[in-house]
Amino acid sequence: MKAFWLLSVVILTTTASAQTNLPVPELPVMTNAGPDLTVTNKPATERAPTEIFSDTADFDLKNRIGVYRGNVRVTDPQMKLTCDTLTAQVSTNGGRPESIIASGNVQVEGLDDHGRTVRVTCDKATNLYKVANSVTNDTFTLTGNVYVDSAMFKGTGDPIIWDRVRDTIHVENQDMQIQPEKLKAGTNAPAVNVPGK
Repeated sequence: MKAFWLLSVVILTTTASAQTNLPVPELPVMTNAGPDLTVTNKPATERAPTEIFSDTADFDLKNRIGVYRGNVRVTDPQMKLTCDTLTAQVSTNGGRPESIIASGNVQVEGLDDHGRTVRVTCDKATNLYKVANSVTNDTFTLTGNVYVDSAMFKGTGDPIIWDRVRDTIHVENQDMQIQPEKLKAGTNAPAVNVPGK
């Protein structure tokens, strides 16, 4: 289920190096270290840029909101995202965005932790992030005609809510097909029942 992190990586970095002049603070770079994600504060120069293309873009600098509309395309080294509208609310302390919403014909294609293709489609993808009184809340929600296609599973659910702090995923109205992973020759082969033993 870690495949959902891919969409959040793109969403979290979309404002970092957009094709616009909105001043955006440096964001932490998400890196994949085995099965777990590690957040590092590498300089932006060590990571390939995320590019955002759209028909129009509007920036409310006072309220720290950026809105990209029409044929929105996000190209990131780890994935690609398209949608009708992308809205980001940057935090007042200059850190990570507090909310990022991709809406309308959301399509995401990326790779999971093992380099296999993951595709997600939905009407809306929302990432909410807030730290208050030393408590971090970080949720990622997919809604509206959600479909996930990965090497491990295919199916629908609405909503799919990933609590990134607790690393739990809640799915309602789910219809998923779990696909057994193909075993690599010579590794983790199933036990063979030998008669007489």
